Amino acid sequence: MTYIDYMNQFWRASSMEYMSASEVALYAFIVNECNLHRWDMPVPCSTVRICEVLHMSKQTLCTARKNLARRGLITFTDGRSRHVPSKYSLLEWTDDLTVELTDGLTADFTLLKDKEKDNFIKSDSKNFSFKEREKTNANDSQNRRRGVKEISATASSYEGTF
Repeated sequence: MTYIDYMNQFWRASSMEYMSASEVALYAFIVNECNLHRWDMPVPCSTVRICEVLHMSKQTLCTARKNLARRGLITFTDGRSRHVPSKYSLLEWTDDLTVELTDGLTADFTLLKDKEKDNFIKSDSKNFSFKEREKTNANDSQNRRRGVKEISATASSYEGTF
C-alpha cells in the first residue's frame, strides 16, 4: 500500500467511529515513520521520542496506541528498555468490512396486501419517467441561468395572430 492508501484507510475508519486528536496525530506519525524507513515494518520508535514530538503524555500515547490497535489499523510491541524501543506496523484492511457494518441491523419484512402494494407503487411513480424528469430539470436549470422564462403554447394560438 502507498502513503495515501494508508491515510484513506484511516479516514474510512474514523468515519465509522470517533477518533481523538491524539489517535489522529499518532497514526499520521507512524505512517510518516514507516515512510522514512522505506516501509520496512515493524518500525522501531521510542515512546519518549513520540511523546516529545507529538507533545503528549505517555498515558495518552498508550491509550491512543491501544485504540488504533483495537480498530485494526496498527500492531505494536512495547519497548523493554531505552535501548529496545517499541515497534510499530501498519495493517491493511480487507475489503470485507460488512461484518461490522451489518451487526445489529434488522429489517421488517411483513407482507403487504395487494392493495397496499398497489398504493405504494402508485405513490412512488406519480412523476414521469426518470429520463423525462432529467431532461425537464436540465432545461429548467439552463433557462433559469439564462434568465429565460419558458411559456408553452400550441400552434393554434398563433394562427389567428398572423
